[in-house]
Amino acid sequence: MKMILMLCIVPGILAAASFSDDFESYIPPIDLGNSVSWLHLPGTGNLLVTEESGNNIVETVWNGYNAFAYLCLGSVTWLDGEISSDVRFNGDSLIIGLASRLDVSTGEGYLGGIYPLFIPFGATVIAQIDSNGNYTILTSDLFFPMEEDTWYNISFQVTGTDPVNLQLSIDGTVNSSCTDYTYLIGEGLSGLGGSFESSEPVLCYDNFSVVDYASALTSGTFGEIKAIFR
Repeated sequence: MKMILMLCIVPGILAAASFSDDFESYIPPIDLGNSVSWLHLPGTGNLLVTEESGNNIVETVWNGYNAFAYLCLGSVTWLDGEISSDVRFNGDSLIIGLASRLDVSTGEGYLGGIYPLFIPFGATVIAQIDSNGNYTILTSDLFFPMEEDTWYNISFQVTGTDPVNLQLSIDGTVNSSCTDYTYLIGEGLSGLGGSFESSEPVLCYDNFSVVDYASALTSGTFGEIKAIFR
């Protein structure tokens, strides 16, 4: 399965910052890419804001494509941190992904994702993405149970530079982890991505967040800043 996250150059990349989006500020059925906080990559499907029981979520509309990709501009570039989102799916042969350290100059990045094998069995995967959207699996683990129409929280933590430590958690429990000694991708953007192989699935996201560890550590009180120098 191919994960399409081809990058374009984003002008004016700024310092990193933590970011969150529960999609409540959007009026359905606006495309998420119409927000200043998100960039929809061309040649991929769309995420449209929809209301569900009084709560806004984003849902896939594939429009003839078999993949979608959005860059999060709200958190800009960061090195050490954690991405998380609530996700839900209906269908098969799909991958639900969170992307980290996406380099706008090389197109590389890391992917933390989850996909159904055969219900109720699923799998988590941590991979390196290249400039063509192909990926190399760094580690993969069984996830059980994985059910349709059920919300899961995916959290993808990336820290370090040489080596790079990667960890993927589902509902607060670590399911996959590995150490990358080969690709050593540095600071970059984060994003959402997904793809499928057979019939069109329905894929939803909610409560997306990025916690940039450096910003979170230094942006608090004087006592928190002083703790860095202990």
